[in-house]
Amino acid sequence: MAKKNSFTDSIEKQEIIQKLVEKGYGELVEIFLMHESSVYTKRGRVNKSGACRVLGWKPKELEDALLECRKILGEDFII
Repeated sequence: MAKKNSFTDSIEKQEIIQKLVEKGYGELVEIFLMHESSVYTKRGRVNKSGACRVLGWKPKELEDALLECRKILGEDFII
């Protein structure tokens, strides 16, 4: 399998972000992009506690939003 170039990766990421923003998850996307140190662990996993603190959400709200994002993106991207 050939490795994609960074330009192609950037375009695909923008399309994924746009799809989530159009479905009303702009705030969630913004938090995950702008507060990386708070919402991700050192190993790149989602830090649910940190994300909930930044968003002001309860854990169930975050889990529901992430599940809905998975449904929206389908095969495009696994989060």
